[in-house]
Amino acid sequence: MREPIAKRREREGKTFDTSHPLAQAIIKGWKTGPKKGSPVDCFVISPEFELMGRLLVNEFFDDNWNKFKRRDEESYLMFLKESLEGKQPGLGNIILNSEEPSQDVLDFFRTPTVGYQDYTIVVIDARAFENGGTLTVDIETGRADAEGHFYLFDGDSELPMDERVPKDKRLASAWIEPDETGQLAHRFDRGTFFRLGATGCYGRSEKGSINAFKAKISVAEYPQVESEEKENPESDENIPEMPLSELRLVLDKAQPSQEILNAFRAPGTGYQDYTVINIDTTAFEGSGTLIIDIRVGDADIFGSFDLFDGDTELPTEGYPDIALNSAWGIGPGEAGKIRHRFARGSVFKFGATGDWYGEKGHINAFKARISVVEN
Repeated sequence: MREPIAKRREREGKTFDTSHPLAQAIIKGWKTGPKKGSPVDCFVISPEFELMGRLLVNEFFDDNWNKFKRRDEESYLMFLKESLEGKQPGLGNIILNSEEPSQDVLDFFRTPTVGYQDYTIVVIDARAFENGGTLTVDIETGRADAEGHFYLFDGDSELPMDERVPKDKRLASAWIEPDETGQLAHRFDRGTFFRLGATGCYGRSEKGSINAFKAKISVAEYPQVESEEKENPESDENIPEMPLSELRLVLDKAQPSQEILNAFRAPGTGYQDYTVINIDTTAFEGSGTLIIDIRVGDADIFGSFDLFDGDTELPTEGYPDIALNSAWGIGPGEAGKIRHRFARGSVFKFGATGDWYGEKGHINAFKARISVVEN
């Protein structure tokens, strides 16, 4: 064994040249995008050693990236094609440029149950703005009880897990209460990657509680006023994970339409786990049509939505045969609609849940515009 051991020591004693352009591209790939602990990264690198695409093996086989349940070879071919087309898959959830300087994100955040932070991360690719600009994030939170803390970080920085995120580790921050709006703004001199981190607030929200958020992320050449930050409240003792919320809204002739932003959870095959919105239309004494326009968030869970009479006890398992109308299997980033004609206004229950093919407990956001049109 002396000879192979000696050769191994000689081989491993050599220092690898990390200054080589290929090594630099790979190292850049490790620092780009979300870090999920995958043991293998697939990179597409141009002849000029520019990073064109990144795919984490764990993410690929866990179907997180493969949202539409394609076969493995079809998904990998799509990854290669998107890389060659310049779409930069895996390098940024949001890619902004002069032709598309603004995009919307619909997702959810959770108040941490373990540790001090539990981030939902949005990676923002603003490299197209070589001369710099102002990155603005306009945020709207859902109506559930959880309050949100939103932080903007450098794209290559390690996300701090401290209870109070130090000022020198964040570019901007905002504390936003439920059903409220806020803004982050940051002036940069040269285009780069950023990370938007969303998490629940300690002390103000029960640990494990969930809320949805919508973020309009844009870059402009002119500076905008940065939002004032609020201090992160003190933490509380551990509290078990909370169920998703039950809300109530009232429609009448003065306000025949409202929008809600919330989250739903995958129940597991054969079960139901509804986020419930009670819709009061009793102000409409005559006939009308209840219309619910739905958009599902960008997380990896499909949504199923059912409309029930107000006095119905919602099922916890099996098909919801007692529903008045339904819209099932709405995919991430996609839209659907529920319509129901009524002879006289009453109270309805609108239930949102994940479909049976999503991994149990996984969460996605949704936005619903609920309206009544009189007949």
